[in-house]
This record gives sequence, structure tokens and C-alpha cells, in this order.
Amino acid sequence: MSLSRRDFIKGASSAVISGAVAPLWLKERVRIKPQESGEGPAAMPPSFNLESYAANSINYFERLVDADGLPYFNVFWTQPAEAAHDWPDFGDVMTRQWQGAVMLRRMAGREAATEKVWRRKILSLIDPSDGLLHRPATSYSKPVADWGDASLTLYALVTAAVDSGDDALRKAAQKMAEGMSSGLRSGRFQGDGFAIKSLMVAARLLGCEAGLEAARILVDRTIVHGRTFTPDNTFGPSGHMHGNLRSMVGAADYALTTGDSILYSRIDALYRYVKTTGTSFGFLPEVIGRQGDIIACETCALMDFAGIGVTLANHGHPEYWDDMERLARNHYVESQVRDASWLESDNARPDTAQFTYRDIGGRVLGAWAGWSSPNHILACRETLNAHWGGPELKDKVRALQNCCGGSGLHGLFILWKNAARFEAGTLSVNMHIDKKLPQAEIRCQQPYRGLLRIALNVDSGVRVRIPEFTSAAEMTVRMNGADLPNAPRPFGNYLELGQLRAGDSVEVAYPLPVRTEDIVVGNPGFRQWRYRATWKGDTVVRMEPVDNEAETGYSDFDKAKVGVFYGRKGPGKLYQREQMLQEIQPYEAELHPDDGALDFWKIK
Repeated sequence: MSLSRRDFIKGASSAVISGAVAPLWLKERVRIKPQESGEGPAAMPPSFNLESYAANSINYFERLVDADGLPYFNVFWTQPAEAAHDWPDFGDVMTRQWQGAVMLRRMAGREAATEKVWRRKILSLIDPSDGLLHRPATSYSKPVADWGDASLTLYALVTAAVDSGDDALRKAAQKMAEGMSSGLRSGRFQGDGFAIKSLMVAARLLGCEAGLEAARILVDRTIVHGRTFTPDNTFGPSGHMHGNLRSMVGAADYALTTGDSILYSRIDALYRYVKTTGTSFGFLPEVIGRQGDIIACETCALMDFAGIGVTLANHGHPEYWDDMERLARNHYVESQVRDASWLESDNARPDTAQFTYRDIGGRVLGAWAGWSSPNHILACRETLNAHWGGPELKDKVRALQNCCGGSGLHGLFILWKNAARFEAGTLSVNMHIDKKLPQAEIRCQQPYRGLLRIALNVDSGVRVRIPEFTSAAEMTVRMNGADLPNAPRPFGNYLELGQLRAGDSVEVAYPLPVRTEDIVVGNPGFRQWRYRATWKGDTVVRMEPVDNEAETGYSDFDKAKVGVFYGRKGPGKLYQREQMLQEIQPYEAELHPDDGALDFWKIK
């Protein structure tokens, strides 16, 4: 079965900027512009909400695929731009994007046309004899069952099984976990910590005993007695942020499920170490310890930083909600591709079995950065010749790595899912971000105004996190237009508003201080890149490079100097947010309700 181009683009012509849903003309060299009519008053910006960023990825999910629905791992900044198939397309990219599409539907209420196609294709690649996904033999792929593919496919299978209640998917996930566990015991797979989270969700949500056993083996082999992390809780020989953070997310799940307090304490210490390697607005290095001038941020790593952050915050470390809100408002959403005018296409050039050249700029809108700098969607002109690809992929500047495409949605879903919770009769507003629950609707006017509104649908206790940039003394609370009869009391980093009734409307107001922060990123012993970030509350509204005029830097991967984008020039400028300095009332963007499904980060 193949999909026509019409099927892919039908109903998908929308995208976002600063959280606003706006029409998207699907043409070459498109830049997404703010909506001027139709979504809200032209003079008013939308409220910050994560659903609209999720909806923006529909364009990318439906269009950056071939005629059979297979996504492309590589996007190259060549003349003309091109996307190319590679071996990750089957078990890595496609399974991440399938999982992301399921999460998108749950989060934004919109179904990508490719979701069912990816399900069919992935299931067709699973060998019933061992339960594992086997890549097909192609010019760019060898027929193999890969551990990394299994790790990602299992997580997608569990997500889809829990979402749909489909018994066939549940059985496929169970069989895959059994195949992974058998492979670890027999020596077929050495395994690594990357699979632990996938195995744990299979164990907890599907009752898969093989998943729990395999997770136990991996925790012991890779974390307790391995060299993934050092005894003093830093990274070991591999400084790959995404791989190490995913191991931490899984290890935290295992520790909470089994009651291993020592392991959980180590993961908390590792999280605090990771924070020292990045910035307060969420920029993290893709690789720790690079021996050169290049430092870049991968969206896959930000996804897992969100995963470990909310897991720790949900289980004894609510102080980390501030990290998560700053991540969500800043480098996470800024890592979505919203201006691809720098990728020039040749629509007259015919596609081949491996390459596509048509409208690359338009098709990647809604994708996610593979190597961003603090102020550009791409940090440098690296080819990664020494690390990646066959001869047909050499000597080409890499623009995007599309493992980050599905991961971008996954991380958005993590942040959205955990922004607010209703449990045991109490509403907890963990992040001051728009969220709709069956029990309440939460609206926040940051970054324009420090005002949070809660409309209750049920009787409920209510607690609101006190943002790190303000204090309880600076927060005022009104209910139904009047002052509360009893002053709310702070307890830790939450303001407790007491027991309220269905129909009550609460307003919490606080100042949004404007401040500047000097930022330095770079690898120790090599060139450092300096910035001045202007904050308004939790939002970076301006990112200014400071004396970053160098146009080249040494790449230890390419063994040569390459073009770099840490100064004012470069593709896809980030933090173009001067309008957020205004103090105006945003209009309320449309929200999709969270029905509680797919809750993988609160261990019950």
C-alpha cells in the first residue's frame, strides 16, 4: 500500500509561531508568520500552550516521507537541499514518529495521516519467531535485528497498546520484551541502559514480567556495575547526552517501582550534574567532552531531560518544576523548525529510491533541531563523514537528524502531561502553562502578564507552584472576583489555596521581573561562546551573542574547521521574541483536554 501526496497534505496545512496556530502555505522557502485573523484579535498574541506546537508537526509527519510512508533520517543542507533514507529509518525514526503521532493525537486532538501507515509498516517488520523488528535489506540498510531498534519499537508498541487497548499490540509488545530478555540472557545482545524505560513501561502497564527481568539485568550490568556513570555520579566514557539521559529515565522508573532508594538517589545526583553542563533556559550539549569548538543541542536529549526532570519532580523533588517550565518555554519550543527558507529546493529534480529533493524547506516545517546553537536552529556545517553514512552521504552538510522528529513530540507530551495534575481530590498546578483537565481549566498569561486563572469543574483542593523568580508575598489571590476569605499559605514551593468548590474561578497575580543573564557555552579548553539572555519571568525574550564573530570553528568530528553559527548570522534565528516584552492580554488559544491516558512518568 502506498499513500498519495494528496493524502499526506490533506488537512495538514497549519503551523505555529510562538504557540499560535496559523495557516501554512506549503511552498518552497516558507517562513511561518503570525496569524493576523481567524484565530484571535490581530492585536492580541495567543496564550502560550504546548498543543499548538504539537499540531505544527503534522506538516512534517505527513510530508517528509516517501510514497510508501517511510520517513527520511537525513536532511542535508546541499545545493539543492535533499533528504535521504538511511538505516535508522525503519526501527529508529519510524517508531519514534509513530509514538509521537499517537501522543500528538492525545495531546492536540488531531490525527496525522501517517499514524496508521507507520503502525502497519512497523508491525510488518516484526519477526514472529523472536518478536523483534528486523530491518529489510536495501542499498542503505542491512537485514538485522538491532538492540537500539528494539528499545525504541517496544516503547512505541506499549504506547499504542495502552492508547488503543488493542490486544494484538499488547501481545506484540510482550513478545518483543521477551525477545529482548532472552537475547540478554543468551548473549545475543549485550544491551545498554537505553532500553530500561521501554522495558519498565511494558512491565508496569502491560504486566510484562520479562520486561521487569530485562530491566533488572540492565540496571545491574550498565549502571550498578557498568561504566555508563562514574562512582561520583558524572558521565563515564560515553558523553552522549540523549543515551545517558534515557538510561537515567529508565533507572529512575526501575528504582521507584522496586523501592531502590540508593539507585534513585544516584539518579537525582546525576540529574544535578547534567544541569551543570547546560544553561538555565534548557540548552544541553549533545555530547559532553568534545575536543573542539563545536557545541550543539539535540532535541532527543531535551526530550529525555524532560523525562527525568518530571519523574524526579513527581517523586520527592518538586524544586525541579522550575527547570521544567524554563525548558518548556524556551529552548524546547525554540528547537522546532519554523523557518526553513535557508533550505533551497529543486522541485524539477526527480526523487530516487533513496533521495528526495522536492520542497525540502516546506516539508521540514514542524521538524525538530538535531544540532541547535543557543540562537540558531543549526550550530555548524558538519558532515560527520567519519561517523556516519555510506559513500552517497559523504561530504554533505547535515541540517537535521530526524530521530529528533518523533522525540520532539514525545518531549512536548511529557511537559504537557505533567504541567498540572488532579490527584486525591487536589489540583496541583506544577507549571504555569495552559492546561485543560476534566476537573479544571488552567490559563496563564505569561510571558505578557503574571496572571494565572483557574476555573474549577469539581470541588477540589488547589495548590499552585510559586515560580522561582517571585515569592509568596508578591502573589495575590482572588476568587470569584473577591479576595479570599482566608489568606493562602505557602508550603514549600507551592501556594495552598485551600478547598474550593465547583464553579469557582481563581486568579493568581504576580510580577514578571525583567533581568539579564550572561551565558557561556563551550567545551573545556576550546572556544567559548558568550550570550546575554534577557528574561521576563520564566521566558527568554531576547538572546544576544556577545563577541561571537568567528565564522569558523574546529570540528573534532570532521577534523577540520567548519562554518559555525553562534553569532548574529546563521540559519533559522531563535528567540525572536521582542513582542513578549509588551504587557498585554493574550487571547486564549484552543486547548485539548488531557483524559489521563499515557501517564508514563508518575509511578503508582
